[in-house]
Amino acid sequence: MSPKIGTKLARIGLIAVLLIAGAWLAGRRAGPAPESVSRQDVVLRAAPGGRAQVDPNAAPLPGMSIAEPTVVDLRTIPAGVYDPNNQYDRWQRGEIDLTENESIVSEAKAAALREEALRLPPSTHIDDATAVTANGPISSAPTVGVSFESIYYNECCGGGGNVPPDPELAVGPNHVIAVVNVAFEIYNKSGTSVVGPTTFASFMNSNANCTGVFDPNAIYDEEAGRYILGIDADGFYYCIAVSQTSDPTGNWNIYAFPTATGSEFFDYPHAGVGRDAIYMGANIFTSSFLESRVYAYDKWAMYNGQAAASVVRDLPVSEDTPQPLHLHGFAQGTWPTSGPHYFFTETDYDGSSYSVWSWANPFSGGLPTKVGSTLNLNAYTGVTGGMPLNVPQQGGSTVQGNDYRPQDFEYRDGYAWSVSTISCNPGGGTVNCLRWVKVNPATATIADAGVYASAGQYRFFGDLAVNACGDMALGYSKSSTTMWPSVWYTGRKAGDAAGTLQAEAQLKAGEIAYTAFDSVPRRWGDYTEMTIDPAGTTFWYLGEYSRSVGTSSSGRWGTWIGSFSYNDCVPGGATPTPTATATIGPSPTATNTPVATNTPVATNTPAPTATSAPNVLHVGDLDRLSKNTTGNRWRATVTVKVVNGANQPVANAKVTGAWSNGETGSGTCTTATNGTCKIVKNNIRRAVTSVRFTVTGVTKSGWTYNAALNSDPDGDSNGTFIVINRP
Repeated sequence: MSPKIGTKLARIGLIAVLLIAGAWLAGRRAGPAPESVSRQDVVLRAAPGGRAQVDPNAAPLPGMSIAEPTVVDLRTIPAGVYDPNNQYDRWQRGEIDLTENESIVSEAKAAALREEALRLPPSTHIDDATAVTANGPISSAPTVGVSFESIYYNECCGGGGNVPPDPELAVGPNHVIAVVNVAFEIYNKSGTSVVGPTTFASFMNSNANCTGVFDPNAIYDEEAGRYILGIDADGFYYCIAVSQTSDPTGNWNIYAFPTATGSEFFDYPHAGVGRDAIYMGANIFTSSFLESRVYAYDKWAMYNGQAAASVVRDLPVSEDTPQPLHLHGFAQGTWPTSGPHYFFTETDYDGSSYSVWSWANPFSGGLPTKVGSTLNLNAYTGVTGGMPLNVPQQGGSTVQGNDYRPQDFEYRDGYAWSVSTISCNPGGGTVNCLRWVKVNPATATIADAGVYASAGQYRFFGDLAVNACGDMALGYSKSSTTMWPSVWYTGRKAGDAAGTLQAEAQLKAGEIAYTAFDSVPRRWGDYTEMTIDPAGTTFWYLGEYSRSVGTSSSGRWGTWIGSFSYNDCVPGGATPTPTATATIGPSPTATNTPVATNTPVATNTPAPTATSAPNVLHVGDLDRLSKNTTGNRWRATVTVKVVNGANQPVANAKVTGAWSNGETGSGTCTTATNGTCKIVKNNIRRAVTSVRFTVTGVTKSGWTYNAALNSDPDGDSNGTFIVINRP
């Protein structure tokens, strides 16, 4: 979360106090008048990267928008370009303050919840990390591979500084990308830097909407072989950069998609790769928490450098911090090939309740739908989860523990995994603890969960990943009154006892008491990042530690990368060569039941594809053509190809569709013997720069249309809709 939203809330609160004081001095009984638009404008412009104005009459955010790319050759961007709008220098210039309300609720409510957490009774259901470690590390615990320093405070901004770092990590076959607020660096898998540190400001300056950036994301698409970097821009846009190839040191396509409107503020984005889109979830604020939203971005269009669509949908106000499913397992043949995408949300902000949401066909009008019942993690684990506490450290002031929102939603073999920081009492008083959960998203049921803690020690900002054998690794920050904030990790084997983790180990020790230029309790971060490489065997973690760098008035944070593996995990199957074609891939189902062995079995293979389903048809290709006509008009033509499960053409199928994004109306055609037919839109005004055609149905007597199988081998669409640009 950025200091922007905290700044805005704090200043709005200050304005309200001043207005009340003025009313009292004047002897009036009336309360303060509503805050004026001009005052809101001042507040927002004073925030770091704040929007230039507030329009109370702004139109609602469109449900769908189209963005055009800019292309950047990363090889031409120098490392360490100074960002004059870095947080530290803006603070020094008096342009911002750093007051931060990190909670979905008010700071007063959050303080009351922390006070309540101090009174939690001891629980006997906690997985005691100290007891495990006392017996010595379990022989099958993750083994460390490479381990090296990543970006630290002095490298984050080309000069200046930023707190907190909010580190994330993306790993492909040959490269590792680490991101922090507000820079990234690319390494080979030996830990040698090959690009950067590069500031996001210099990397994305070709797009005028990608300014005032914070809260970076980094993910890798195993199916397409592409790296994806996303970042919040001004609380108003989400900027996405996708590598044009599997080599992230070359060319990138950069897009800016609107995420909020008027006085809204978009915050805490997290992204995940789906089979049909890049998905993202975020929280929306005005003067307080408004709602959460989910977004879908046409990944195939972005990978091919085309105009790309984005779709946004609201979730109920009871939900916050939606974490999109992030797919793994393409090389192992367990990548989903049909079905919806899933999100994991915090529900009712009570430290116990979480929900699963499904979203099918986002680009053709689909809406998010809640799956099953709300999950009660307190009841399942037997441990009451409280609001995380501010974290002590040796010889220094406390750092913020934030709250119990979920971190990531990692897919493996039909299940999804997440972790959150809570407070609990393992005996000896309340500390911060890690609670992990394994969920079947298709049914919204808990398959396993546990709480990991020990007396007097604070574990926080954890993240996890799962390998191809069903083994899990979990990295996190750890601190106490006798240690400085450090990087630690643990894990569990697929066959370990339910609800348990193994021995923990330190990856990188803290070097000094953490200090920074913000106020106490100081921001430590919002998250760290664990991921798994495409081969499904090696975990990679980017953690945060207190680094002996700078002065006590700057920011003494550093980040560290380590790789881990379970040596007995040897999944079968060769690694396919990734391509940027819109191949079909399915959703998790309850049939993908994992087993308590480290050898993948037939139950973890994908469900049968369309080749085994007779009389099932789908769109096998969409092509486009645009041509200027008379009277300053132009024409758009879409060629649709309908195929069966064996990708053979289907004749006499009726295709229906709708025009949007600048044009309206519908169109129909009937396929010829080669399976194709054409739908034409004439007399499009020159002012319309692009239109979109969406296939809404395909019918033929005795046949079934399965839209989930729609595809496009040349990648200029997703098989369901296509954007036609003006010639």
